[in-house]
Amino acid sequence: LQGIPLDAGENRSLPLHTSTIPERLKELGYSTHLVGKWHLGAACEEVTPTRRGFDSHFGYWSGFVGYFNHELSVPNPLNKSENFTGLDFRDNFTPQWSLEGNYATELFSKKAVDIIHKHNISKPLFLMLAHLAGHTGSNGTELGVPNITKAEEKYKFIKQNERRSYADLVNIMDSSVGEIVYKLSERQMLENSVILFFSDNGAQTEGLYQNYGSSWPFRGLKFTLFEGGVRGTGVIYSPLFKQRSYVNRQLIHITDFLPTFYHAAGGDIRDLGEIDGFNQWEVISKNKITKRTDLLINIDDVNHYSGILGYNGRYKLLNGSFSDGIYNDYYGDSGRSSEDPPYDLKLVLKSPTNLAIQKLQRDTYLDSEKILSLRKQIDIVACRFKSKLFKCRDMCLFDLYNDPCETRNLIKEEHLQEVINTLKGKYFHYLREVVPQAKKQIEPKSDPRNFNNTWSPWISCSVSTKRKRFIDVIRNWYSAFFSNLVSNFSIFKV
Repeated sequence: LQGIPLDAGENRSLPLHTSTIPERLKELGYSTHLVGKWHLGAACEEVTPTRRGFDSHFGYWSGFVGYFNHELSVPNPLNKSENFTGLDFRDNFTPQWSLEGNYATELFSKKAVDIIHKHNISKPLFLMLAHLAGHTGSNGTELGVPNITKAEEKYKFIKQNERRSYADLVNIMDSSVGEIVYKLSERQMLENSVILFFSDNGAQTEGLYQNYGSSWPFRGLKFTLFEGGVRGTGVIYSPLFKQRSYVNRQLIHITDFLPTFYHAAGGDIRDLGEIDGFNQWEVISKNKITKRTDLLINIDDVNHYSGILGYNGRYKLLNGSFSDGIYNDYYGDSGRSSEDPPYDLKLVLKSPTNLAIQKLQRDTYLDSEKILSLRKQIDIVACRFKSKLFKCRDMCLFDLYNDPCETRNLIKEEHLQEVINTLKGKYFHYLREVVPQAKKQIEPKSDPRNFNNTWSPWISCSVSTKRKRFIDVIRNWYSAFFSNLVSNFSIFKV
């Protein structure tokens, strides 16, 4: 699944030998449910959510769908003048034609609340809600909201109409969080819950899948390895945490979720075998120092760019840019102009989420002063230094502690050559483990017209098929690995 995101109709998927979080949690007795996006392959039934550890799935298998029609279109590989178009919305394997016209965010919220309502609280629950909201919908351009007129009136202080729609769809998603937390509280499940809300990448202010969001003040967009593309933000809550209401600046990677939550669920992380992630439970719950000192951001062996973080997240080494630096600039609204309304503390304090949490934790009330203090701690407004923009076509080194907006390339600094060589060494360590990207192609047999105009599995992942694919992967791996190794050595000039 490396490279450009997976399209519907591609025979690529999360490898079957790779364990998923729901599979592991089911071993510990959990009920597991997915609502919303899957996007890890659907060429055959064996790679879909309910075959990969989830007891149920309500949502879509691809990367996005229309907010109201729940359809997805991709280019017809046999006729570029037309598309393959079909419904991609299911309750487990049953297509949900009857829900057409209903707003996706509200459908997902209602389903998540219903799962919590019907859950047997004597059994632990893992519920993953992957909203469409925030991403574009139909044709990769739709910013669907229930009432565009009301949205434009409510957010008239925002200049762009598209950003008004974006603000409204994010606000509706915010309400979804409140509904879910309130239901957990109502069922007395909140007192033993861990809730994580996070983003998977930066905003796409312009270009492909333009959603008019903002990663201000960071550099770059989605698809890039600059902070505006890869620096994730998140909020995690649990009454089980020893330390609360603080800003955690430790280096944490998405691969850490599996061991962290497996440990929190009572599992022995040694049972997970050799993995890339670290158990970050003590880091999150007690603000302890993380054992993670570095992380690989990406190695794209097709588009030839890569990035790695080291020295506890201080130094970032980039090698090349996505699409020759097309998204390497600074983008997005700051939300801090004189026309923008002040931050509404009362809305936060009166929100269903806060009311549910405060009902549970009467000894640690959230107040306006604490909110303002936390917001001030995460404010990095003064980080765009005046400097000439550079594409970063070759190697770039950034000191993220002192230059989080990546304005100054330190690659030629003599006193940092040891840092550069250390990061290169870590890069080559990861390069040895790279599995070459599978060829990106939409298969004609996936045409939804073959399946009553629905996106459906079109092949059988039989043993013979898997054996053939395994042999192909091994063969491609050897040829691609050595060619990439040579090319990257020449790029790094070592």
